[in-house]
Amino acid sequence: MNHTPAAETVLSLRDVSRTYGKPTNPVHALQAVSMDCTVGSWTAVMGPSGSGKSTLLNCAAGLDSPTSGQVLLAGRDLSGLSDNQLTELRRTTIGFIFQGFNLVQALTAEQNVALPLALAGGRDRQAARQALTDLGLGDRARHRPRELSGGQQQRVAIARAVVTRPAVLFADEPTGALDSAAAATVLELIRHLVDERGQTVLMVTHDPSAAARADRVVFMRDGQVVNERAGGDAGAIAAELAAMEAVA
Repeated sequence: MNHTPAAETVLSLRDVSRTYGKPTNPVHALQAVSMDCTVGSWTAVMGPSGSGKSTLLNCAAGLDSPTSGQVLLAGRDLSGLSDNQLTELRRTTIGFIFQGFNLVQALTAEQNVALPLALAGGRDRQAARQALTDLGLGDRARHRPRELSGGQQQRVAIARAVVTRPAVLFADEPTGALDSAAAATVLELIRHLVDERGQTVLMVTHDPSAAARADRVVFMRDGQVVNERAGGDAGAIAAELAAMEAVA
């Protein structure tokens, strides 16, 4: 009998909690959250405002430190890394897409995409140009952000995020600043990265249509994971989110 090998886990959160504030008035942003992401999977995280989505993303990406619990990324325990080691990990192992694009306005699209390569000690302009070409922006390489539409800027940001071939691509509301047509294009590109390159994606979103493109949707409330379902059905996802928001 043939057995399909189990997918490799590239990101693992184990009983991760994050508490802010004073001991007399603590805010429990995350409460013993456990989650695994396998290579080549796309996970969307949804929940009402204040549910802990952004805190989860920040802890998973090493941008914030859990109060307790363990984050394993590409086989490394983030709690055991120094600030310098975390910085190096973010340069080489993590890609990040932001709602606001975060492009350097004075640089061309190609120069923006090349930034992570330069920070990692390389200057491979061809890799930056190829990343833009792969995302349909080869003819915009010398344009600055102000000369690009919002959708084009987000595609430049995606090219910048994936040019180092990160183990995990973190996306924080990647379509939040885009119109529906541009958002659909960006989501199609992310889907392509997952299906054709085996890219692992962890995305926070409020948009059920965006979440529906993912392989699975994790729902959070009050700092805890309360449910998860397969992606694909935007209507069902929207209904579940609305029900959660009604009692939040």
